[in-house]
Amino acid sequence: MDIKQKLLALAIAIVLVMFIAVGIDTFYKAPLNPCDKIYEARPKVFISNCELLQEPNKTECFREQQLFYDNQSLEAQKCYNEFRPVENLYKRNVFIILAIIGVLTIVLGLFLKQVPAVYLGLMLGGLINIIEGVVRYWANMNEYLRFVILGILLAILIWISYKKLR
Repeated sequence: MDIKQKLLALAIAIVLVMFIAVGIDTFYKAPLNPCDKIYEARPKVFISNCELLQEPNKTECFREQQLFYDNQSLEAQKCYNEFRPVENLYKRNVFIILAIIGVLTIVLGLFLKQVPAVYLGLMLGGLINIIEGVVRYWANMNEYLRFVILGILLAILIWISYKKLR
C-alpha cells in the first residue's frame, strides 16, 4: 500500500470518528448540568475586604466569608450528587453505542478488503471509536466491568483477525 492509500485510510478513519461523534451529539444530546444555571445567577465571590476592618469586625467578616464559601461548597456537592447518576447513565449509553458501532465498522471493513484504503480506514476508525467509548466511560466502570468489557472486545478482535486475516 503506497503513501496515498495510507493517507486516504487515515482520512477515512478521522472523518468516520468525527461523523460518529457528531451523530451522537446530534441525536443523543448530553444531559444539561442544572448546577451550571444555579451558579451563573449567584455571585462568584463574597465582596468584602476584611483586611481593612478593625477587630472584632475583621474576625466576624472572615467568619461570614467562610460561611458563604462553605454554603456554596455544600450546594455544589448536593447538586453534583443529584446530577451524577444522570451523567453516568449517559456516559454508559454512549460507551455502548461507540463499542457497537466500532465493532460493526471493523466487521464492515473486513468485508471490503478489495480496497485497502477503505478497509484500513474503517478498521482504524472502528478501533478509535471503541477506544473513545472505553475512555469516556472508564472512570464510571467498576473494575470487574472494565475487565469483562476489555476481555470481550479483545476476544472479538482476535476472532475477527483469525477468521478474516488468515
